[in-house]
Amino acid sequence: MRAFPLFVRLEKRPVLLVGGGEMATAKLRLLLSAHAGVTLVSSEVVPEIATLIAAGQLRWVSRSFTDGDIAGQNLVFSASEDEATDLAVSQAARRAGILVNVVDRPELSDLIMPAVVDRDEIVVAISTNGGSPVLAQRVRAAVEAAIPHGIERLVSFARRFRGAVHARIADHDRRRRFWAGFFDGPIAAALLAGQERQAAREVIRAINGKAALAPDAGIVTELAVDMNDPDLLTLGDLRALQQADLVLFDSGIASVIIDMARRDARRLAWDKSSEQLMAGAVAAGQRVVRLKACASHALPALAANSR
Repeated sequence: MRAFPLFVRLEKRPVLLVGGGEMATAKLRLLLSAHAGVTLVSSEVVPEIATLIAAGQLRWVSRSFTDGDIAGQNLVFSASEDEATDLAVSQAARRAGILVNVVDRPELSDLIMPAVVDRDEIVVAISTNGGSPVLAQRVRAAVEAAIPHGIERLVSFARRFRGAVHARIADHDRRRRFWAGFFDGPIAAALLAGQERQAAREVIRAINGKAALAPDAGIVTELAVDMNDPDLLTLGDLRALQQADLVLFDSGIASVIIDMARRDARRLAWDKSSEQLMAGAVAAGQRVVRLKACASHALPALAANSR
């Protein structure tokens, strides 16, 4: 990972944008959607920017960039479409220790602007580290198609009941499993179908029911996987890895496959002590995934199974 992925809250925070053309307009739209306090420096601006200035959406400094424009800014963006100006902005920002993005110049940038899927509460950012913005846009289109419309309602609904769930279910792992069941089950389906009142009744029943406090049943899921090809993982495989507390894998399975597990899951290579470790995890109510390596041609004969 060459660039650290990070979401930054910019509401009312000072951000400098240098440039007044079409490239600057695209950046400005994103910054204003994040409610940033934008100062734009450019001697000329296109009509769309002029309209936003007239509406009081940003502060306009009608002249060429100077180093002093950097002072007091949290972030700096340069979309001047002039090589010398972009270089000057980048150098001034870096001297001041302020993160900078220069459009189409990754070598001058500390920030890389991703392709963005924005579904209100759900935001997905896709980056190629500045190597291929067109490919990032194609991945964005695939993600857009995969995310169901109305998914943002799930976030708002879950936020309403988050405090009640935390008050009722003290254990972190049990809470995580409650929410996994929420998003994978009939409550989420009802919400996506627009049946919010029914979903509210069901989630209250689930929070107050005995099942919320019942001990978790441990389980082992065995997955036969190709050692090197993550594209052969099924949706069921991915779901099991994302829900696992412990992943035990055969030597030789590629790290890109093991890394499909959720970030805080324990990941250990299979050895002579693994049977005992697995039994202890199941007794403690944990979900264990056992990754077994096999050749791709043998996968149909080694279907995933659970015990």
